[in-house]
Amino acid sequence: MKGFYLFLDGITVFFPLLLSFDKKVAFYKSWKQVFGAGAIVAVPFLVWDSLFTKNGVWGFNPDYLSGVYLGNLPLEEVLFFLLVPFSCLFIYACLKAYAEKLNLEKLNSVIYVALIGYIVFIAVSGYYGAYAQSVVVSSVITLVLLNLFSRKLPFLPLAFLISLVPFLVVNGALTGSFTTEPVVWYNDAERTAFRIFTIPAEDVLYSFTLIGLNVLVFEKLSGRKD
Repeated sequence: MKGFYLFLDGITVFFPLLLSFDKKVAFYKSWKQVFGAGAIVAVPFLVWDSLFTKNGVWGFNPDYLSGVYLGNLPLEEVLFFLLVPFSCLFIYACLKAYAEKLNLEKLNSVIYVALIGYIVFIAVSGYYGAYAQSVVVSSVITLVLLNLFSRKLPFLPLAFLISLVPFLVVNGALTGSFTTEPVVWYNDAERTAFRIFTIPAEDVLYSFTLIGLNVLVFEKLSGRKD
């Protein structure tokens, strides 16, 4: 179906956009910082994306695209790096507004330990894969940056955990859960043999890196002090 990827982009951002005017969250007041963070973080991701597309690590099925390209990337893929972070930062902002009294220290420790274990799993399982090792490196760098520059982000781990729910739906749709062929295909030689339904196991770390860096830059642009 032509434009299916563009439709997924729209669905991803629809409800966060609609609910941005909630009085307590008032997410619309942070749009400048949200899109600023998205634009900054998108740069290395787009370079990564373009290189891997060029080298056949992954690619895009033209049957599900609008046909508009920026370089070797479809328009939908470029929009992905602005709209997905927008939606994830909305989850983060909602937690800050509505769960501010929760003590998340123990939960955060569990999430980070599980994440480190997952990184080790991907590193060992995908030793020869370019995608597997690139997400391992990017995840480790993200963890280091979070520790160095923003040690007090108590809502980030839970926001990431919650974001895995829409992640399974949207990434599932992109990788063929609801279509005869995937919108985004992956070279099996460049990743682990493991999938979560139709989603490559590496995508969890890819998502963590994208969300973690966006939260970090968002807080910096918002003038947050450690």
